[in-house]
Amino acid sequence: MAATRNSRSSILDISKRKAFLMHLSVSALVVGTLCAIIFYFWYPAPYFDAKGAAGVLRVLIGVDLVLGPTLTLVLFKPRKPGLLFDLSVIAAIQLGALIYGTTVIFQERPYYAVFAVDRFEVISYRDADAAMIDHDALRRKPLRGPILAVASLPEDPEAFQRLLEETVFEGKPDIQYRPEFWSPYSDSSDAVARRARSLASLATEKPEAEALIAEFARALERDISEFSYVPLVGKDRSFVFVIDAMTAEPIDIIDADPWEENTGSTISDRPQL
Repeated sequence: MAATRNSRSSILDISKRKAFLMHLSVSALVVGTLCAIIFYFWYPAPYFDAKGAAGVLRVLIGVDLVLGPTLTLVLFKPRKPGLLFDLSVIAAIQLGALIYGTTVIFQERPYYAVFAVDRFEVISYRDADAAMIDHDALRRKPLRGPILAVASLPEDPEAFQRLLEETVFEGKPDIQYRPEFWSPYSDSSDAVARRARSLASLATEKPEAEALIAEFARALERDISEFSYVPLVGKDRSFVFVIDAMTAEPIDIIDADPWEENTGSTISDRPQL
């Protein structure tokens, strides 16, 4: 009991400035650790921008790194009656924001990148029914980045007609959100290669992307003609998903507009049946 009283007494006796700096340091350590996990494991570039997670992260940082320490600076007075209660309320607010923000960001992390028709779409775990996955390879998520999958239309006419009716009349989602139509990228990369476009043509068509594409090829010490690409579509933005033109092996993602002017495509377009 004496030790507990001494501990409380030491907290109450520190200066306002020291209390603020201590609170800010602890908050910065927690938020910094979380951001490292988010940007390295859950949302490796460019998936953070693709999923539009900045809004939730800004709220989390605002409450935990700005509001919490600021409230401590305003409310903290050595030996103030009820100070421990005030600090407990501040800690509870920060903890609630941390749990909420972390949960939302974790649930929305890019779990799958599914190719359908002519593009990849970034999909969260909860956006697809994992129980419908038939391939074990699609259950093993890499430590960084999403699982790559290819969604294919049924070849059987009856199955295709049934899918069409479910999508058009019953309101069921398109094939990129239905794992029963997925196969691992390694098994169906030829479907991606058939729809891929020349990366050199994109550089010609989009002058604003030319420098980024040239820098990408130069960094790999390869000729730009060795690469193809398909669009990678996120919640708010699209990117250039680069593959090897010969093997269809995924190479990298370039932060550039993937839509060639002569395709007439826009970010709002979605592959439909």
